[in-house]
Amino acid sequence: MNVISTRVAAHSVVAIAVVTSACTPPAPSTAPIPVGVATAPALPPIPLVSGPLAPRVVYPSTNAIIQSRDSNFIFGSVGNGNASLTINGTAVRVYPNGAFLGWLAVPRQDAPQYDIVAALGADTARITHVVRLLPPLPLPRDSTAVDTLAAAAREGDDSFLLFGAARLPGMSRVPVRDSTSTRPAPATVAPPRGGVPPVAPPAAVPRDTTPTFVVLGGIPNDSLPPDTDRVVIVRPTPGGTYKWFLFPGTVLQTTGKEGDFVRVRLDTQLEAFVASADAPPAPPGTVAPRRIATNAEVLPGADYIDLVIPIGARPAYFVEQRGNSFELTLYGMRATTDIIAYRGNDPFVRTVEWVQETNDRARFTVHLRDEPFGYLVLWERGRLVFRVRRPPIVDPRHPLRGLVIAVDPGHPPVGATGPTGLVEAQATLWVGQRVQRLLSERGAIPVMTRTTMAPVELIARPIIARRANARALVSIHLNALPDGINPFGAHGTGTYFFRAQSEALARAVQRNMVARMGLRDLGVYYDNLALTRPTWMPSILCEGAFLMLPEQEAALRTPEFQERYARGIVDGLEEYFRGLASATAR
Repeated sequence: MNVISTRVAAHSVVAIAVVTSACTPPAPSTAPIPVGVATAPALPPIPLVSGPLAPRVVYPSTNAIIQSRDSNFIFGSVGNGNASLTINGTAVRVYPNGAFLGWLAVPRQDAPQYDIVAALGADTARITHVVRLLPPLPLPRDSTAVDTLAAAAREGDDSFLLFGAARLPGMSRVPVRDSTSTRPAPATVAPPRGGVPPVAPPAAVPRDTTPTFVVLGGIPNDSLPPDTDRVVIVRPTPGGTYKWFLFPGTVLQTTGKEGDFVRVRLDTQLEAFVASADAPPAPPGTVAPRRIATNAEVLPGADYIDLVIPIGARPAYFVEQRGNSFELTLYGMRATTDIIAYRGNDPFVRTVEWVQETNDRARFTVHLRDEPFGYLVLWERGRLVFRVRRPPIVDPRHPLRGLVIAVDPGHPPVGATGPTGLVEAQATLWVGQRVQRLLSERGAIPVMTRTTMAPVELIARPIIARRANARALVSIHLNALPDGINPFGAHGTGTYFFRAQSEALARAVQRNMVARMGLRDLGVYYDNLALTRPTWMPSILCEGAFLMLPEQEAALRTPEFQERYARGIVDGLEEYFRGLASATAR
């Protein structure tokens, strides 16, 4: 459950600790199912369960705060497929296996509960399921304010202050005062009374403006080996999206603090935020590192080719893929690169160019013969190494033969749960084991991130794939929805990628999953997730079905549907690598 529901996102941080974030992607596509999918096999029939009445709510959990104000879903099971069910007086369908899924009005503020009554003949079972509600919204004084607010929101008017779910007119945004700012507050002078001149306020005492620095991760000098997965996450806003993944030991100047985040300067034109725990103060007497990029060289290897740039001190950096090129931006950097030596005369890297964009920002562009397949950024004793991975040699008749493919059955820990109690980690393991078998049958070498129900840390999974030198990483998940979205219209199959090099794989797997499973095509999404962030290989995350829907949960319990999900993934991998072979041949 990593997509249209609460999603766990994490990355390797210096302390190798799990970092989570929650977000909601765009609303699912309502596009029609592609031609040919309508003929796909229907979902397996749901078996009849004839047990005793035992109503149980899976979602929302007891005392959970419902995050919607109008309607919401509730699901669980009653123990018997022949039972009838009402929730707060509204009839709700019971599926043959006893599961139920209702889309109901949110309970009243004075009665925050669901009264559940299951009946089977003369037998009746009742439970009261208590929840919590969001506080009521304040009402605008002006009856026309609602229309004004809606119009302002549509136009992006920033003169309305967000308050709850509405913007109150006439209120401007209030700037957040930085407690570490060196700028004194503006002086205010009272108007004179009786001709007596005002008393000037005391002069502001200037603060110490000596620059201060942090060492990302507190890692000194070159105490880390060059082949490490440890990074420090840097964000555009406090607590915001992960954007930069920097070397531990990078020294950056601080410019302020907001809550649990330190504001740091990447260069004179760009500031960002890093968690205070990952940015301890630098030792007394630390000065700004002198970063100068000098003559570079291109060194070929069997599986990759390196651009090696002597710099002297770890820089903040960012990598972007543009067609057949990589752009490596180095912040706080002066470049004086006169010579770039192409050792071995390897044509995979055609040219390397550089430009000094600003006084302290340089950009190196690496032009490749083929489209990029993967990369790493390493630090080796005063040198930045930009390692570009070569595409694999693929036999178009057997496109998976000999390739290492990492298979990640999503979760545990956490994950979604279906109405009858099927947990996501179990269902994804069933599918993952079938993917493993199919890959082996087609000549690939599958590497599993887990083979049991024992928890595997989120940050460990992409590390397993990289250290196995996998040629692709596929993470298998099942979906759910956030509060307030009607599940009867918003469900289907979706695939997620983050790096541009993974887009073609995501599209190929999405096409084949939809064709095999026959569910609605929700499309392909760009999303910044722990399992889509790896750079060394194309990496995608699949959300094949919605575990919260009774018929899809029931299907996932069957070997038939598990096989269909798995074949969709493997067919997509095969299509992608066959296409890669054709592109390389051209």
